[in-house]
Amino acid sequence: MREVLLQEKTGRLHGFIPWLFVALMGAGLGFLKIDNTFWYKSATLAYLLASVLYLSTLFIRDKNLQSLSSLVLSLGLVLNLAGMARRTIQTYELGVPHPPWSNLFEALTFWSFVVGAVYLLLERKYGVKLLGAVVVPVVFGLSAFAVFYASTEIVPLVPALRSYWLYVHVVTAFVGYAGFTVGFGGAVLYLLKEKFPNSPIPSQEVLDEITYKSIVIVFPIWTASIILGAAWANEAWGGYWSWDPKEVWSLIVWLFFGAYLHARQMLGWRGKRTAWMVVFGFVTVLICFFAVNLFFPGLHSYATD
Repeated sequence: MREVLLQEKTGRLHGFIPWLFVALMGAGLGFLKIDNTFWYKSATLAYLLASVLYLSTLFIRDKNLQSLSSLVLSLGLVLNLAGMARRTIQTYELGVPHPPWSNLFEALTFWSFVVGAVYLLLERKYGVKLLGAVVVPVVFGLSAFAVFYASTEIVPLVPALRSYWLYVHVVTAFVGYAGFTVGFGGAVLYLLKEKFPNSPIPSQEVLDEITYKSIVIVFPIWTASIILGAAWANEAWGGYWSWDPKEVWSLIVWLFFGAYLHARQMLGWRGKRTAWMVVFGFVTVLICFFAVNLFFPGLHSYATD
């Protein structure tokens, strides 16, 4: 019995060590006197290489290639974290201190980091390397959009953002975004397995479980994000709800994935129907972030650059 407990504790410790390494390396690099954009651009290149490697695993069944793809993605996370750490330091140096997730550029790079971290956790738990062939290109796309489209300039926060709510509300929102993104990857692979049953894609049971757990874990966090956002809105603008486009689409995302969970738990839906629900639900996530931030002016227009 003692040996079993010792093995469990050792396994947990070994699982914690890589993440400690990522955190220490990223934070350490962030203290170097190199502009934050260098680290973000380097992370984008690492994500691109990781995407190519993960996509290659669809055709080349080689354990060394799979291990290399995970290693390169981890490198991307280290570089991304270094960019976030350095950008935070630079905001203090410029006299406009704030966390690295307050505008479009910062939000996208933070989103890519959280998605990559959540994916690696699931990869370690389930050993489903092929999921990275869907998720990691999304990570690269988010980072590349930030680097090539969004403004990298560090500017003072608007008055509404100068609040402790910026830390709790935004972080919970992006954990929700990350979980929905990973769930989307699982749903896409599920549908591909349906189409190509003899492919090396993992079983539909495993993919369905990954998709479900990704969403059921982050759904309460997304709910908390909406509640925290309402509290922040009341403090900043004098009302809990103003039917701002961002608020409306956040609610739509909540309703869509709430319907997915209801269909699974209460109606017993499984398989292709729920997979398609997750795919269309992710479309609402993209609208909530990109379309609303870029094309629909509102109280959240500070995120448009």
